[in-house]
Amino acid sequence: MRAHITLHALHKGGTEPHEYEDAAWVGSSAAAGPDRGMMPPPGPACRRGEVGRVATVRAAVSDGAADSLLARRWAETLVRRAGAAPTRLLRGGADFADLLGQAADRWPELMRRYELMREARGRPLAWYERPGFERGAHATLLVAHFAAHRWAPGCGTWSAAALGDSCLFHVRGDRLRVAFPVTRAADFGTTPALAASGGQDHAAAAARAHCVHGRWLLGDRFYLATDAMAAWFLRRTEHGGKPWAALRALDSAAPGDLARWVERQRKAGELRNDDVTIIRIEPR
Repeated sequence: MRAHITLHALHKGGTEPHEYEDAAWVGSSAAAGPDRGMMPPPGPACRRGEVGRVATVRAAVSDGAADSLLARRWAETLVRRAGAAPTRLLRGGADFADLLGQAADRWPELMRRYELMREARGRPLAWYERPGFERGAHATLLVAHFAAHRWAPGCGTWSAAALGDSCLFHVRGDRLRVAFPVTRAADFGTTPALAASGGQDHAAAAARAHCVHGRWLLGDRFYLATDAMAAWFLRRTEHGGKPWAALRALDSAAPGDLARWVERQRKAGELRNDDVTIIRIEPR
């Protein structure tokens, strides 16, 4: 299996790059371990890559809730864990809830390391930060898995699981085949389902998780996006547009080009002022 991959990320307007609270991860089965994938650095990020001769490709995006002290760290924990998870954890709500639980199990140790790091840098947690620190963090999670057919070239299967409103879009030719889990731009709200770093009720998380699967053919494109970009994508499609054409034009963009394009969309009222993250995967 081969795949062409692009990853675009940009922080919210009026904030600093280090305040970006989304996370994205893309990797393959070619290497082992949770750090085998690529993630966007702080600031406008445009990353491109070709994956070749691998059995599977995995990608994940997460949107950290802005009211959380360590939102980005939790979002990164989720996408790294999703990238390393066995495929069976993406096949059903109960299994996906297990994945969220495994990520939450790592959180106390990450909090301890963060607190030690702050102390080592001479900036221990202030009293006003401690309530938010102890309250933990929350984030959405979407993970998708692509596999090649065992013997037929140019086709394969895909599956995805999600909690919250980060979305996957499957485009074939000039037609949107699948929008998952949100299917209408009007359905984006302010209270999406979120994974909690402190853990969650397993049954409730399983019930709120969504799973989907399908088949891909040569030439298909998949987009994974956090909510602002996903709402833009759906709104454009509902108005008869082809957002995938605009995104293809960004394939060769430099980070500055991405920042200017996003700013134009925000000023035109087409794109909500929020962190922007989108991954395009074209399996071959």
